[in-house]
Amino acid sequence: MAISTNSLWAEVSLPPFPALDRDIDVDVLVVGAGLTGITTAYLLSQEGVRVALIDRERVASADTARTTAHLTYVTDARMRELVKKFGKDAARVFWQGGAVAIDTIEQIHEETNANAGFARVPGYLHAPIGQDPAEHVDSLQEDADLAQSLGFDATFMNSVPYAAVPGVRFNDQAKFHPRLYLKALLPVIQQQRGLIFENTAFEEVEDDRMTVRANGHKIRCDYLVIATHNPLMGKKGALTAALFQTKLALYTSYVLGARLPAGTAPVGLYWDVQDPYEYLRIDERPDHLYAIFGGADVKTGQEQDAEEVFAKLQTRLQKLLPQAQIERRWLGQVVETDDGLPFIGENEDREFIATGYFGNGFTLGTLAALMARDRYLNRDNPWFSLLDVKRSPLNGGAGRYLQENADFPYYFIRDRLRRPEGDALDAVARNEGKIISYQKKRVAAYRDGEGKLTLLAPQCTHMKCLVRWNSAAGSWDCPCHGSRFRPTGEVLGGPAEKPLQRLHE
Repeated sequence: MAISTNSLWAEVSLPPFPALDRDIDVDVLVVGAGLTGITTAYLLSQEGVRVALIDRERVASADTARTTAHLTYVTDARMRELVKKFGKDAARVFWQGGAVAIDTIEQIHEETNANAGFARVPGYLHAPIGQDPAEHVDSLQEDADLAQSLGFDATFMNSVPYAAVPGVRFNDQAKFHPRLYLKALLPVIQQQRGLIFENTAFEEVEDDRMTVRANGHKIRCDYLVIATHNPLMGKKGALTAALFQTKLALYTSYVLGARLPAGTAPVGLYWDVQDPYEYLRIDERPDHLYAIFGGADVKTGQEQDAEEVFAKLQTRLQKLLPQAQIERRWLGQVVETDDGLPFIGENEDREFIATGYFGNGFTLGTLAALMARDRYLNRDNPWFSLLDVKRSPLNGGAGRYLQENADFPYYFIRDRLRRPEGDALDAVARNEGKIISYQKKRVAAYRDGEGKLTLLAPQCTHMKCLVRWNSAAGSWDCPCHGSRFRPTGEVLGGPAEKPLQRLHE
């Protein structure tokens, strides 16, 4: 059986929405119709706020459709690390934000009758499987003790189910079907006079009564929420936006979906203490189990062979769960920050952004939506100061900041010294992309399944690093700051906002 390259969630279709074709006036414009944007629009519309939601692609079709949908307040930065870096009070407040987000998702699931399979399940942080667990026992015990002392339901275990290694059990985590959940929110937004437009590209912001241009039309609003995974430039200048980008690092995470016989493993969420870590979600179906297994995270654009990454991940899953029948594979992107906390808040007057969710996209995305609602309505919120967008990049994150930003000069220079992969157009096979030399210039060449050739300038439109072909995703990826482009050059993910330049033969 052929392995599908679509995510498990993509099988659920969402209703179509029109492209913006006129000028409009609203109270709040939300740019980016993923989980953060849709939830923000939903929460604001419930308060009687007139909202418009736009996306350059289809609604909920980007990274929201490629998640593994773990709902947990346990962050990638471990509790002991957070306490050491920020103190107990800040660590507690940060995790409480995730817990509030899960409660919010559960509440919205009930009030919209989403039928998205929301269920509370335990989550397990555990020692790596197949390694000597002794070196991790003390740190896991410390994580459990700290979490308990701060009011979280955490228990150290000598042997975690499935993994059979020491770990920590966190009760009351959750899982659901993300597209079914969001599908239920969209009509409610419209019922509350909200407007939804897809295939609508954000272009620029004019500060005159906050006017946003999109699809050649004007959207006049009092407040702007940028919920685009990696923030658009918005009202900031190019230099300021580029400096903010140095606080972020974009990683690609590889995922497998597999069918398992009933009783093979306990239902729950699992992830280990490695960096990058392996993660597993086990769902119960009527006559079998379904496993979502992933990891092998690589900085976007820097993997040498994406197919090899998937092959190694498949070998690893079949070693851990020999009865797994792999049915699909996909990849998604996570945004990390220099200090382990997301950036959520106003970066300019009346402009709100949210990014840097690490592996907690759906919990922190929901928290961001709550914060955006409260900021617009001038309500107090306990996470405003902790997750402040304007905090210094060197507060707790100096080492990570310098490490991540070493990539830009390295790849910017190195890729210009690399030889092209060929010197003729016929070197590019169907459904393949290559950097070739053509008419004495480097060219990003792609040939589709029908044999049609597209020639692009290989310079990323963000900061001019050279893109690379990702064979597993069928995309052009930038190794410097993680921008991604379709084979024909359109932007898939920022920080780039403009497509790769088209060249003529």
